[in-house]
Amino acid sequence: MAIKHIHGTVSGSGEIISGKGFRVEKFQQGFYAVVFDQPFSGEPTPVCTIFGPPWKTFNLSIAIVEILPDNFICVTSSQDRPIDTGFSFIVVHEEG
Repeated sequence: MAIKHIHGTVSGSGEIISGKGFRVEKFQQGFYAVVFDQPFSGEPTPVCTIFGPPWKTFNLSIAIVEILPDNFICVTSSQDRPIDTGFSFIVVHEEG
């Protein structure tokens, strides 16, 4: 069995800063769909973290709210509402 992974860094506006094999669809404030060019064979495991300077991100969080073989949706937020901010991620799945 082979391990397949995709990783990247995304800006608060939804632009790809680094990585390949995916695109980002930002559909409302703080909501991002990371869509894989090649779907995984099953639901992968995404791990995300906030990206940005500490004075802008120390009180922000990210939650993964949906995982499918071809995408995952995450939400970046402050303590009381969704907010746009950068994030990085890695998605892993055992294929085969």
